[in-house]
Parts: sequence; C-alpha cells; structure tokens
Amino acid sequence: MSLERVSIYVHIPFCARRCAYCDFNTYAWRGGIVRDTLEAIRLSVENVDEPGDIVVPTIFFGGGTPSFPDPELIVRILDAIRSRFRVLPDAEVSVEVNPGTADRARYSLLRQAGFNRLSMGVQAFDDRLLKALGRIHTANEALRAYETARQVGFENINIDLMFALPDQNIQQWQKTLRTAVSLQPEHISCYALTVEPGTPFFRMHQEGLLNLPDEETDLRMYRYAIRALTRAGYEHYEISNFARPGYRCRHNMVYWRNEEYLGFGPGAVSYRRGVRWKAISNPRRFVQAVRNGSSLVEEQECLDANASLGETIMLMLRLRDGVDVPAVEARYGVRLAERYARQIGKLQRLRLLEVTPDRWRITAKGLPVANSICAEFLA
Repeated sequence: MSLERVSIYVHIPFCARRCAYCDFNTYAWRGGIVRDTLEAIRLSVENVDEPGDIVVPTIFFGGGTPSFPDPELIVRILDAIRSRFRVLPDAEVSVEVNPGTADRARYSLLRQAGFNRLSMGVQAFDDRLLKALGRIHTANEALRAYETARQVGFENINIDLMFALPDQNIQQWQKTLRTAVSLQPEHISCYALTVEPGTPFFRMHQEGLLNLPDEETDLRMYRYAIRALTRAGYEHYEISNFARPGYRCRHNMVYWRNEEYLGFGPGAVSYRRGVRWKAISNPRRFVQAVRNGSSLVEEQECLDANASLGETIMLMLRLRDGVDVPAVEARYGVRLAERYARQIGKLQRLRLLEVTPDRWRITAKGLPVANSICAEFLA
C-alpha cells in the first residue's frame, strides 16, 4: 500500500468579537453551540472513511480564534486526528491565537497536548490602530502573550501583522516592525489590509469614513517591510511571509505548492485527487449534518489537469523560490515554456518575471503587482 502525504486543516469558526475587516467564516457566538460544534468537528474526524493510506506532515488549527473556546475541546480534536491518521513524529502542528483570548494555562495546555507552532494575530503594536481594527487586545497584552508563549515552551512562533491600515502612517508601521523584530519570533507575516465586501470596513469605505493610505504609501510600507526584515535575518520566502532559516511555515507551503489537504469544521476546504470541496459553512447546520450522518459537503468542483496546472503555477509564483519548472513538468507531463509562451513573453517584456529553464520567479519590480501576474496563468 502506497502512502499519501495529506495535510490537515481544522477550522474553529468562533471569535470573542468579529473584527471590522474580517470576511472569514466566523461567528461571535457563545454557549452550547460552541461546544456542540467542536464536538461535531471531532466526530467528523473520527468518521473519515479509510484514512489508512494517509500520512500527515502538517496540521493547522485556524479560524476564527482556536484559542477562544475551551482548550480541552481543541485538544480532543487533535487527539482524534492522531488516533485516526498517521501523523508524522516531526509533524508541524500549528494553532492560531488571539492575544486577547489566551493565558498561561491555555498556552501551557496547548503546548503539552502537542501543538508546536503558535501563530499569533497581533496585527499592530499600536493601541489606536488596534481599536480601529476592532481587535480585543492592546499592544502590551500582545507583548505579554508572546512572552507567556515562550515561557511555556513554544519555540516556533509566528506574528501576523497588517499594514495600510486606516490613518496609519509609515512611522507607525516602522515602529510595529521594530517591536516585532525585537521579540525575535521565528516567523513574521505582513499583510496589506484589503477591504472586503460585506464587512463593516467596506460599508465605512463606501460612506467615505475610512481614511486609507494611498497606493504610494501602501507600497512604501511593503518595501520597507522587505528591507527591514531581510536585514534582520528573515528570509523573504513568500510574497507576504518572512522566516528565520528553517522556519518556513510547512503547512502553508502545502497550499503554495498546490498539494493535498483535508479540511474539518464549518466552511473548511479540502483538496484531494483533483477534487476540491467545502464543508457546510453554518455551524448549526454543520452540527445537525454530523448528528444525522448526512453529507457535510456544501460545494464541490472537479479540476481537470489544465485547471490544476494553472492553479499550481499561480500558487508557486507566490513563493520567492518561484516555479520549479522540472518538477511541475514531471507532475503534469507538459512543456511549460510552450504551454505558457504568451504569458512568459508578455511578463518578460515588462520585466515582471525572471525566466530560466529551471525556475520562474516574480522580479522585485513585479512583487507589488504579484496578484495580477499570478492571474495571467489562470486564463
């Protein structure tokens, strides 16, 4: 029997409060529904058909805020994964936390249970900006949460930061980055704010109430982050992600290489054997479906080889290593230079893509328009 490497994502869809910019599948719910949902997630793991041919190299608990519910319920889900699948001894096991909903006892329980990587949603070390975003923690609380995580034994910590925030200037962003670097986390993610439809920020933006930095300031912030973090010893390995040597996020690398993963929880997405599907998004309906033994699939699509190839190119271009041409050609049985001659020619002329026989990489000039470059290969 051949073994397949398949990563696992677990979606915990609850937060203490929804942030003003958030468009994820999250709910500011409390009470029995939270416990019922986490129990249903555990049962859905246990009910997986024939997992014996799967080995699991990475597990990621995201949300929402996995640090928000009773941590023992989170641990029970992790235990179910370990009992149902062949989790590798050196698996990366990550959990997202909000500094405002975590304490020493909670961190300690998660660490002892086997979580070995913490992804901390700090966003900014500036109380005014945090309040504008709708975050429930202060800058000092984020600093204390980080130190607590270190004290209980987390040796692999990511800090999430955001820039191009309402009324944010370049000096505030520089201060946030200096503070983050001073903590010496293993990984730092830097995301530009995007105003998504359906969020409070979107409504405020339509009403002219959101004073966002202009495009030039946004770009200055991004380029400053690249300079500051690389000078501090971080490898800029993906458009928005920086890591100390040996600490790239192994789970996210699965996505960027378009490899296989299983998702558990309301709204979680899975991708296996050319099929992508999403679980029922609403927690109440998800719980009922698990209890009834009915299908948990809300949406499904089958990707043909051409669509899968385009997605693989798009995702791998996000990596600063770029597209591994020989590996992708072997995987799909195509000549990439012939298949994408038009796109390559156009992007090379614009000096947005660096092309060699073995590697395609977005150039430094192309980074600010990376999304448009990646989209060229979905046509």
